Amino acid sequence: MNVNEFADAQRSHYTVYPTLKKRKKGGRRIPFVELLDGKELTQNVERRWELYHQLHSHFHDQVTNIVENIEVDLKGEISNILFNENKRRDSKPCFNTLFLLGSDSTTKIELPPTDSNVFKVLVELTPKESPNVRMMLRRSMFKLFTSADAELHSKAPVKRELNHESVSDYEESVEVKDEITGEGFQDEDDGAGQADVSYDLSLVENFKTLFGKNLNMVFNFKDVDSINFHTLDNFIAVLKNALKNEHLQINLVFNINTNMSNIEKNLTQSTIRFLRRNYHTLDVSSNKGFKYGNRIFQSFLDTVDGKLNLSSRFVDFLLSKMANNSNHNLQLLVKILDYSLMSYFFHNPFSVFIDPVNIDFLNEDYLDMLIRCPTFMFFVEGLIKQNAPSEEIRSLLTNKDSALAEFFAEFLVRENPINGYAKHVAGILENELHIYNYNLIELYYNLLVGKLESYLERWPAYRNSEQKLKFEPIDTIFQELFTLDNNNELLSQALFPCYKSNLENDMLHWEHTLPLGQSKANNETLIKLDNSMAPVVGHMFKLYREANSLINVYDFYTTFRDTLPKKEIMDFLDETSDIDSNIHRFFLNNEKDIVFDKVSLALFMQAIFDFDHMGIIKTQNNRNYDVIEKCIWRGI
Repeated sequence: MNVNEFADAQRSHYTVYPTLKKRKKGGRRIPFVELLDGKELTQNVERRWELYHQLHSHFHDQVTNIVENIEVDLKGEISNILFNENKRRDSKPCFNTLFLLGSDSTTKIELPPTDSNVFKVLVELTPKESPNVRMMLRRSMFKLFTSADAELHSKAPVKRELNHESVSDYEESVEVKDEITGEGFQDEDDGAGQADVSYDLSLVENFKTLFGKNLNMVFNFKDVDSINFHTLDNFIAVLKNALKNEHLQINLVFNINTNMSNIEKNLTQSTIRFLRRNYHTLDVSSNKGFKYGNRIFQSFLDTVDGKLNLSSRFVDFLLSKMANNSNHNLQLLVKILDYSLMSYFFHNPFSVFIDPVNIDFLNEDYLDMLIRCPTFMFFVEGLIKQNAPSEEIRSLLTNKDSALAEFFAEFLVRENPINGYAKHVAGILENELHIYNYNLIELYYNLLVGKLESYLERWPAYRNSEQKLKFEPIDTIFQELFTLDNNNELLSQALFPCYKSNLENDMLHWEHTLPLGQSKANNETLIKLDNSMAPVVGHMFKLYREANSLINVYDFYTTFRDTLPKKEIMDFLDETSDIDSNIHRFFLNNEKDIVFDKVSLALFMQAIFDFDHMGIIKTQNNRNYDVIEKCIWRGI
């Protein structure tokens, strides 16, 4: 056996890649089907597909731009807080502190362009690089000195790319030198007057004297929750002593992936009070949730504006799935909006009339459905109550002189004001009331159900613009034909299926998936076997449901064997033995009871193997191989 054969023999599983049939290149194939009981024109199917593709492409172009700008906007906000804010709120020296809540420490901080009067430097410290105050100070001063020296000698493009490994190697050599000479790092006199520059805060205190510039230092503490808080507290206390120098400004950035209470609990109260003199918080998760979620939802409203409406059930479904306001929900929001748009065009024949130009294709097949629309029936009921002329009502119901077609065409060009008004309200909240922490999806839902005022009451400032924000929802005739809805929870089942319930239902009621009497074989014996016996996993699952949490293997097997349709299985094997020599030989060498036992055992092992891989049972975690552990699924 060669090496490859030996390696294959050790494999626990095999991956099979089926060969896919190549599509015929002739003719155009689209994933939409003919609706109206197959009476829909091929032209209309193609137009539905084209309209969907246009809206889908337009929406995704906007989403791509929004997602690409998330990091850019975040960097801009951080830079604005660190470098464009007023230096100090009072006359007392203090840090400019920024807490990045919900940060995974991957956000990059970019320094502004070089200033002739102020030298800016970024010092990043990770938990691994911060074992004690001495090492934190050494790394910080090394970064400051190398950056300043590189700028002084116009070698910044080369030296600024020093990585952490080179810094560590250099510092190790410095530590060896310290142990031998007992001195800190000293820079040789290069004629510019620099000498005796050590790794303590004297470099910071004498920076203006040495380099002729003010100093703005940014300390970026990554993964703060993993840094020793006692060490961090002492390091902040050391930096605090340097704030007495007028030429120095220090910015502290804390990447927090838990919450502020954890920081407040572990740092000393004196440090917390000092940091709060001038501090800012930027909730990265919230920033990427409401702000960009609002932008994506607004871009979808702009895409379907004048074409489609959103029902309150659909928006409520969005709210329930977006309840956990975090970054990954942006992808979830796009996924739901994508699928809802696709499903609407896939199953609604009236979607072709989103473009009023296609009104020429309106025929009797569509008109029969129009007169059964709830909003149209309500409108006709209103005409009857108002004693409208009977001829006018009859002409609408029978489409006499194209009255119904013209009435329908008239409503195609009318716009639902809700989409535009939602944008109007959002503009007032941001531009006039300076309110940004609102959820546009929730605002839109309250617009639909007529509870906008109760939603806005959480911000007392809205009273100043109460008259501008009043809105009464209206109903439009035929609006159900052009509305994204979640009828019968179809979106919920398609996007968020209940895997456990679906799998159990398929195994118990296998005939729904594999209908009876659909066997392609002409063999009567095989048809009888199919009708009398469920698939092996379905047959065993019925027994599995009745078992205890720990199942004895032998008892399970005997029950499985005794419940199999013995007569049908033996008849099938007997008939198959006439054409299969292996089965014939198997019958000759064994008695019928032994044959049935072996077949039952093979089926039983097949079902056990399938159950193990489906996660329904555990077989390898038990030392006692006579017992199978039953698994209880939760939250799958």
